[in-house]
Amino acid sequence: MLRSAAALPVLVVLLAPLLVGCTAQRALLDQQTRTIDSLRTENAILQEQVAILEDSLQFYDDIDSGAYYRELRTLRDQITRLTYEASLLRDRGITVATLQADALFEPASATLRAHGVDRLTEVAQHLAETYPDRQIRVEGHADNVPLGPSLQETYPSNWELSAARAAAVTRHLIDAHSADPDRFAVMGFGSTHPVADNDTAAGRWLNRRVRIAVLPEPSRAGRPLDLSW
Repeated sequence: MLRSAAALPVLVVLLAPLLVGCTAQRALLDQQTRTIDSLRTENAILQEQVAILEDSLQFYDDIDSGAYYRELRTLRDQITRLTYEASLLRDRGITVATLQADALFEPASATLRAHGVDRLTEVAQHLAETYPDRQIRVEGHADNVPLGPSLQETYPSNWELSAARAAAVTRHLIDAHSADPDRFAVMGFGSTHPVADNDTAAGRWLNRRVRIAVLPEPSRAGRPLDLSW
């Protein structure tokens, strides 16, 4: 019994280094685990930075190869085209001809004169050569002088007269020059769009007119052109 009691301190002395060693090893494993976790986190951050760098390098490669500028030029061209189309639609198309009604028609009527027929032949040739596939807008305009009682039986107002004149021009272009009727839009504006002062004879003469215009080509996106305004 005394021998066992005497051996106990010796056993403790022998086991102490082992216990200390286990504790140290556990602490080392914990530290290594934390280090591995830290390295994994740092690796993920570095991977993100590499991806960003690769994107940046691709951007500069695109610049060096000219791809960036080609794409930018294409986008600018598209914007320019859309802006141009919008301005044409806002201004009701490109004016091909503005024909004075007094030279085109018999007085206070929608009957074409011989000189008017000749003038429309020139316009038809120009449309066929320059704008063979474009939509065509024909507008009739009048001054603000009310029509006399005898004319009102046929044309109640300048609205009807201006519309009839625009329709007469359109019908002649279709019948005499084989123009496609699906390309035309006929508008009668009466006296609502004057280009000169209706208080003078010269101004009223300018306001009595037929305007022929072409609208822009449909965009690649297939957006239909609005011919209703």
